[in-house]
Amino acid sequence: MSEPPQTVVVALFIVAATTYFIFRYYRTKENGDVGDESWPFPILRPHGLFNHTRAEKSSLDECKSDFCRIAWTMTDLLVTTPEAPIPEVWKYPGFGKKEDSAHKEVSETMFQHLEDWLQKEIKQVGGALSKGLGSRVVDLLSVSPAVTFAMEHKIPLQILQSKYMVAVSKKAEVRVIWFAFITDKVKVGAKSGPFVLKLLSTNLNEDQSEPMLSYTATRTKETQMCAVTAQATDAIRTAILDDDWDTLELL
Repeated sequence: MSEPPQTVVVALFIVAATTYFIFRYYRTKENGDVGDESWPFPILRPHGLFNHTRAEKSSLDECKSDFCRIAWTMTDLLVTTPEAPIPEVWKYPGFGKKEDSAHKEVSETMFQHLEDWLQKEIKQVGGALSKGLGSRVVDLLSVSPAVTFAMEHKIPLQILQSKYMVAVSKKAEVRVIWFAFITDKVKVGAKSGPFVLKLLSTNLNEDQSEPMLSYTATRTKETQMCAVTAQATDAIRTAILDDDWDTLELL
């Protein structure tokens, strides 16, 4: 059998090479590989895992103070449950009082209210509260995880419009979700960034030595975090009512 003409071989090689490079181009564009010039972060990828080291007992008071200050904004701490799957601001009776949110007694009282709220919501879905749940939750309702994540992934510490969310599902899973704008270039006076970073914890209603968080980083044209969280409502509802976290994890 005669060999194909050289021109045919060359043509086939060109077609194969072109197909390969087109495939690599679109895959890189979709995944935002570190080598992609359009992806400005040297270490951060569009999605991945982050192993968060839990705060020591000696640092828990600081986490409670952070949680207290975040909750006291009355805008930045949201909750979602099977009875109310659309995220809403966490309600605390003390919001109507004139108290110093940084005072240790106030943060302890607010932390106790959070534990009571978790116990009530978990009981409502027929679940059981695992020992130390409140501490594991409040550990992630602090500034520490975001700062640690940013430093490990070489992200500028211009983290804007952070929103924290506590989610209780039908199967009594408890997870913390965190959204914020991030940027690759610090801009003085910026109120938002060109990327949204989302962290999602594993189920905290089970004893864990080190909670694992999944993350996604996506480009955005939004400038208000409430618009970003609103776009995630359907995925959050699915996670809460069906215990299907996959869509939210990759959102």
